[in-house]
Amino acid sequence: MKKRIKETPISILLTYIVAQFLPVLILAIAPKTYQTEALIYGSIFSFTAGALVMLVLNRKSTIRNSLTLSTSAPWKEVVMWGLIGTLMAFAAQFIATLIESQLLGLTMESANTQNLLLTISKYPYYLIIVSIMAPIMEEFVFRKVIFGFFYDLTGVVGAAVISSLLFAFIHADSHILLYSSMGFVFSYLYVKTKNIATPIIAHVLMNTSVVLLNLFQ
Repeated sequence: MKKRIKETPISILLTYIVAQFLPVLILAIAPKTYQTEALIYGSIFSFTAGALVMLVLNRKSTIRNSLTLSTSAPWKEVVMWGLIGTLMAFAAQFIATLIESQLLGLTMESANTQNLLLTISKYPYYLIIVSIMAPIMEEFVFRKVIFGFFYDLTGVVGAAVISSLLFAFIHADSHILLYSSMGFVFSYLYVKTKNIATPIIAHVLMNTSVVLLNLFQ
């Protein structure tokens, strides 16, 4: 039984790792004249496949902790908190940005966000990664697996700190506080409704809103 309990978390983590590195392999075998296209469309394929695999794994989930064993909130509440969570994430992002710029002297613009926006402006289909596939995978990895694992070991605060910092570091950006604050909001939403769909909804809506606001401003 112990082995079976570990199957889903490990499978989700391995899926995430493969999805991150598969585009590099595709790039390595692509003709030199199509390197950029190979990376872009390889990433779209890899992240889409990764998100779909995680959704299937979640339906057959063997993860057992206080969150997964609790009763999920009704779907009406899941959607409602997903919408509210989007506003909470924006508020947390705004406060974090002020702290980083006023106290830490960091620029308000995120290099990671700017690079993604530049890519989307040239390759619109890349939006599917930023808006949908990446948020799905990140919520399964950082909230359902990592946050859920530490939830029973360290409590909600410790689990939120660990998972949110890892979430921030994986974005390879200097705005650690910015991404961590978003991670805290998504962790709260997961605890609030006991359903991973809630932070996924908030994450998807936030990413999509940020991209659209920047592209059409």
